[in-house]
Amino acid sequence: MPAALTVFRVFLLLAASPGIEKHFVRLLKGARDWWSGKKIAVIGPTASGKDSFLARLQNREIPEVHSNSPMGEKVRSFRVKLTLSNHQVIDITCKGVINIGGETDYRDAPSGWLSVCADADVVFYVMTVNDLSKKRYLKGRRIRQDLDWLQTAMPHLKPGALIHILINKIDEEIESHIDYRSLAEELAEELGALNTTVKNVLHPYESSYTGATLISMKNKQIYTRAVNDALRSVYSAFHGTVKRKKVE
Repeated sequence: MPAALTVFRVFLLLAASPGIEKHFVRLLKGARDWWSGKKIAVIGPTASGKDSFLARLQNREIPEVHSNSPMGEKVRSFRVKLTLSNHQVIDITCKGVINIGGETDYRDAPSGWLSVCADADVVFYVMTVNDLSKKRYLKGRRIRQDLDWLQTAMPHLKPGALIHILINKIDEEIESHIDYRSLAEELAEELGALNTTVKNVLHPYESSYTGATLISMKNKQIYTRAVNDALRSVYSAFHGTVKRKKVE
């Protein structure tokens, strides 16, 4: 699906976070070192793509049929090899990654999302591009309820824990359009609205939010580019926060 990768690159050109590419070379080694040994948690609604994300990280085939994990599923530590740029391969050790059920009753249970996220360095929240276009991040809707939960959970997370959103199934959106640039501009606007909402909801912990990345677990080309950008975005945000604190 070459068109999918094309529109994805157009989107990145239009909506890339300010400063990421400018500081990329300087941050490359830092990002590699920082991510080594980090523990991540993966949460999000049912059928958003959590299982597929974990499969991709482990270089396994993504599940053909969705299966829920209502009681939680601990995934053994594994190494991730990724190429950030210029064919430079980095090794990231993900420890204690946990995949859990996405229903709200499990989210709010004492042994639910909080027990999964409590000692994670980075929490990846997985939603879908349909959640984005349908504005399910607005008050009273499912994604917004999860964001509200994150806000209340922040004081109980590991000090310095970061939050990054992965917006899955961008390939399905691309397949239903022919005007790719128009789609990219539309997505950029929707993503801007989401980012504003997330920062407002997470206040006063908005500095822990490192942004949102469009991704496709199904399309390997898009996944590879997107996960690289997500990892750089997380470290770039961390780097910027540390720099601001030193100035202050």
